[in-house]
Amino acid sequence: MINDITQFTELLDKILRPYVEVLTFGIDIAAGLVIVISAIIAFVSFLKILTKSRTVQTHEKETIRLSLARGMILALDFEVGSDILKTILLPGVNELAILGVIVAIRIGLSWSLSKEINRHHDIKTKIDTDLDKSNDTEAK
Repeated sequence: MINDITQFTELLDKILRPYVEVLTFGIDIAAGLVIVISAIIAFVSFLKILTKSRTVQTHEKETIRLSLARGMILALDFEVGSDILKTILLPGVNELAILGVIVAIRIGLSWSLSKEINRHHDIKTKIDTDLDKSNDTEAK
């Protein structure tokens, strides 16, 4: 019975390994594309704001930075999924340690990004509120 299970798992491993390797390679490529696209969009957005006033530039730079960070987090999510699949194929201590480090980094980045997004949202809301009040005062 145990021999049958071992043979079955070895056969399953031989059948699935090439497909999982191709899938993880595709996921890694997708993560790289997300990083490249996010960086290009951030760079183009940065170039667009260079002609604006310093106050607008400061606010827009923060928006661009957060947008780039969101892209990096998305790419890291892809990499975590890829590493989970790789760990399923080669469940060793080294692979589990790598996966643990990547997940810890992703949790730290997500927490940091969420704090930044909330701070950015609060600042934007305050600026919008102040602008509305000044427009109401000028209208009267």
